[in-house]
Amino acid sequence: MLIAASVLLPVLFTISIGFLIERFRQMDTRTLSTISIYVLTPSLVFYSLLTTQLTHRDIFQLILFLPLLTFGLWGVTRLSLGLRREPPEEEGPAMLCTLFMNAGNYGIPMSRSAFGEAGVEHGVVWVIVQNSLLFPLATYYAARDQHGSLNAIKAVFKLPAIWAVFLAGLLRLMNVTLPDGILEPIRSIGYAMIPIAQILLGVQLAKTMKEAHHARVDRIAWAVGIRLIAAPLLAVPIAAALGAEGLTYKVLVLLAGTPTAVNISILAMEFDARPHFVASVVFFSTVFSFLTLSVTLSLLGVGAR
Repeated sequence: MLIAASVLLPVLFTISIGFLIERFRQMDTRTLSTISIYVLTPSLVFYSLLTTQLTHRDIFQLILFLPLLTFGLWGVTRLSLGLRREPPEEEGPAMLCTLFMNAGNYGIPMSRSAFGEAGVEHGVVWVIVQNSLLFPLATYYAARDQHGSLNAIKAVFKLPAIWAVFLAGLLRLMNVTLPDGILEPIRSIGYAMIPIAQILLGVQLAKTMKEAHHARVDRIAWAVGIRLIAAPLLAVPIAAALGAEGLTYKVLVLLAGTPTAVNISILAMEFDARPHFVASVVFFSTVFSFLTLSVTLSLLGVGAR
């Protein structure tokens, strides 16, 4: 357990820096966010995919796993909403909290701490699939009848990271090897995304905490339980059914149990989809994830690198 916790301590430390900065000196994150989205993230995606040692089988399993996990969690959430006799208007906010995990600025740093660069490669593929396939679904649940899904799909293809995928794939198909003088700066820029993303997460959590009130404790605990406990439990049979083994299996189960994505609270505020409830789940799922993920890491036999 202590060895597993040591994987999370570097993540917690860096997130805490961002959290404290926001608490004691309010920070405008727009510049850092822009740099992260348009420079750091596409550099990491491009480098990881161009140099990855993942097999086609590994990538195929990652691509299949996330939609299957999302469908399973959708079923669990719908069933529990019925058992709890929640009104229909609660479905959208509930789905936002339970289906969409923070595999980017939380999951990738954790995977690197646990598995090294191979963990980053798996995490990058996960985030690409999540952003391209599931972000429109998140927008749908936030907007529902406001028809935001088409705009979300358009927004996905405006992200430089998506084009970095196509460029890296094209270079691999053409067997083009970039010289170290070009590849090494791209690597350095890309890996700078990891600490920057963690600091931004801390800042966003501090901002989210201000919104985390006026929500029922039982509903928060229910949503956090699905996100942190039901999700990794559901991930185990799905990963096994896909034939995932070794590192791929461990990453799939681990990232499935990451907390609710901070960006989900932004969507909830934008479309007035119970923003206080969603913000509360984001905050408390992140706090309690350090306990649940320590257990998951221990069960997977993972220690810090």
